[in-house]
Amino acid sequence: MSATVCAQDLADYSAQYEIQMNGLQAGELNQQLETLTDGLHRFRSATKAKGVVALFKRDTVKETSLWSLSQQKIKPRQYLYQRNGGKKDKYLRMDFDWRNRSVHIDDKVHPWDLEIENGTLEKHVYQVQLRLDLLQNPQQKTFNYLIADGGHLKHYQIKRLEQETITTPLGSINTVKFKRQRDRDSDKDRETTLWCAPELNYLPVKLEHIEKDGTKFIAVLRRVEGISKSAFTPVE
Repeated sequence: MSATVCAQDLADYSAQYEIQMNGLQAGELNQQLETLTDGLHRFRSATKAKGVVALFKRDTVKETSLWSLSQQKIKPRQYLYQRNGGKKDKYLRMDFDWRNRSVHIDDKVHPWDLEIENGTLEKHVYQVQLRLDLLQNPQQKTFNYLIADGGHLKHYQIKRLEQETITTPLGSINTVKFKRQRDRDSDKDRETTLWCAPELNYLPVKLEHIEKDGTKFIAVLRRVEGISKSAFTPVE
């Protein structure tokens, strides 16, 4: 299958997720995947606090990934992280220089350069690469990714677990459950789990993240445009 066909398989879309924190409404996550006129691809996420949580935490977090696609593999060009509205703003920009195998990281305080290897991704776009890999190898049990994050390279290992039917505001849908394994001792107590729907080209319909202190965040898909919703079974 060509890279062009794969890019079409991952159709441009927009999605909205409802976020809960320890069972309480906490905010919403909006994501958008789009193909630009120059052939590059852009993946954007925006998280905003809502409900009771918004009374204490007004942060808005925006992430943007820009990349090219070749041989079903993502080649990052740029990653941008912005957090605003809370007690402490944060900015981070990563520009990938593949000719010199390095990434320039600018946090507006102490910019630096990091050596990278072929195939290196960043922590936002790996979800898109996982979808591409699942389309190519739907029965694969383990996926390994090298991620430029926090000033060094990390290894993300995504393990396939069981199938599970997930109920969303759009209806119920069959999914495959995946868990991210962490390779650093400092991250061992954090867990990230994704439920991806094969009938939606492995779009995550549910995400769960547990922090070291036990705080649990769950995001469930409630709206999607650009992808057929016929795979959902209405819930009475």
